Amino acid sequence: MSTLRQDTIATLRKHLPNTASGCVEAIIREVPGYDREFGDTLRANIEAAVAMALAAFLDTLGDDGDTTSATAMRTGAYRLGQGEAETGRSSDALLTAYRVGAREAWTHFAERAVAQGESAASIASLAAGTFAFIDELSVESLAGHTAAMTARTRELARRRDQLAAAFVAGDQPDTLEHLAERAHWNPPRTLTALALTGDAPAAVASAVGEKALWSRTPDGSPLVLVPDLPPGNRARVLAACATTTAALGPTLAWSRAAESVTRARRALRFARVSEPADADTLLPELILDADPLVAQMLRERALAPLADVSEAKRAVLAETLLAWLLHHGRREEVAEALHVHPQTVRYRLGTLREHYGDTLTDARTGLELTLGLIADRSRTPQ
Repeated sequence: MSTLRQDTIATLRKHLPNTASGCVEAIIREVPGYDREFGDTLRANIEAAVAMALAAFLDTLGDDGDTTSATAMRTGAYRLGQGEAETGRSSDALLTAYRVGAREAWTHFAERAVAQGESAASIASLAAGTFAFIDELSVESLAGHTAAMTARTRELARRRDQLAAAFVAGDQPDTLEHLAERAHWNPPRTLTALALTGDAPAAVASAVGEKALWSRTPDGSPLVLVPDLPPGNRARVLAACATTTAALGPTLAWSRAAESVTRARRALRFARVSEPADADTLLPELILDADPLVAQMLRERALAPLADVSEAKRAVLAETLLAWLLHHGRREEVAEALHVHPQTVRYRLGTLREHYGDTLTDARTGLELTLGLIADRSRTPQ
């Protein structure tokens, strides 16, 4: 392999400041992410670093083939990759900067090597060596960038875990704001808690989006905090939970996420596999569940007129009466809700009037009956 003469290497070394300046100028001009104005001091430092790297390459071309500086430059390139990751620039931008710098350096080297009268074979060897050296530095920088990004990703994940745990615990807003800032997580307007009793199906991750915070309740059950969930998307999130037991809490201001967590976990009692629960549609059940004694009293009072009928018949009549109350006595709607013929509803209502009498027409009694029958239905989650 042909090599450069020592006087040519000396010439290249003499012009390294200009070569380095050209490399930096080309990178600033052509690479997105580096196209900003550098202060005089910063630019001078960058140009000096590029000149040192190119000088290390030229050292390998000398008579003794000194690789000490080149080894040090590889270490520096690794650290450069780490630093670029910490600034938030991608590895694509960094590798593009290396390619542009290599091209610019080779242009400067070639012009001066030709002026020195070097042979075509020597110039070709110089080209191969230049690009191979820059490739080595690129590989080291990419390794440093990858290592830093991996460490950064892990740290951010750890901090977001802390933030999610703080939401679940109901920490104060100032604490949540501090943890959100450390986790590089911009607080949304609202959060909605999704509680599950088993591992979340893969479809859940897609439904809640990548900005959702994942955590676990004290008993180890999965919990997801969904940011800015539109009302129309509640059904889609619940549908994604069809293979597990899940409940969706109310959508509240992000600082009140703990309240959504509490209600979602309480709503789990009314959910079962293939039928996730929506706390927004379970408000009467949740109110009654909060005071078991009141719920029991309302239930007993509502079912008292049916004390003399069999348990099976009592269950059918109670279901019919609740549907009648909820649908304001509209027989066709009651029949549709119960999946029976309207004539069957008529027959059952006749039986109910025999047991309840005129109390069915009293508004206050109707309210108590509704709540009592809901409490009865809630004893066995539907």
